[in-house]
Amino acid sequence: MKHVFISVRRSHRTMKSKPMGALFGVLTLVAILSVAPAFGQTANEVDMAKGAGASQTADCVAANNCFNPNPLTVAPGTQVTWKNTDTVSHTVTSGKPSDNQTGTVFDSGGLIKPGGTFQFTFQNAGTYDYFCIVHPWMTAQVIVGGATMSNMTNTTNMTNTTNMTASNNTATPEFGPVAPIVLAIAVISIVVFTTRYRGIPKL
Repeated sequence: MKHVFISVRRSHRTMKSKPMGALFGVLTLVAILSVAPAFGQTANEVDMAKGAGASQTADCVAANNCFNPNPLTVAPGTQVTWKNTDTVSHTVTSGKPSDNQTGTVFDSGGLIKPGGTFQFTFQNAGTYDYFCIVHPWMTAQVIVGGATMSNMTNTTNMTNTTNMTASNNTATPEFGPVAPIVLAIAVISIVVFTTRYRGIPKL
């Protein structure tokens, strides 16, 4: 009788631990799945369309994709790489051909030869217009964080680098601001569950 009572208590304790184990398992799984895409993302690339510099009647002008994709939407902290896939040189200059704020946020600092690249990291939210000084009909936008403010001039913490050589770009991981938090939740969930229940959750 005493043996039966002990078995019932153990069974009750096991049943009570299952919901908690399942909960930690679900939280861990969700956290890992949330972080995984961040590790798989790469830096964004914008290609300068072939034939874009021919004239203002080029096909890409009507399609508004001489810089492709246009517009490009990214999260704050994203590095964008422009690659010249055209047969003539271009610039990447912030602003619009019609204003006097050109190049105040970012500028390639000279011509980007065919096959060359230019990188810029967007730290602050906003809508950034840019164009090619040599071929002003080539216009586009980068939208950072989904904001709609145009012609942002705050360049604090913004960095740019120019790569004028034709080379293959190495993809760099992109991490959003939520990734470290989610990763921390995943690690804590695993540690707590392992310490308390000494096992792996079965979902």
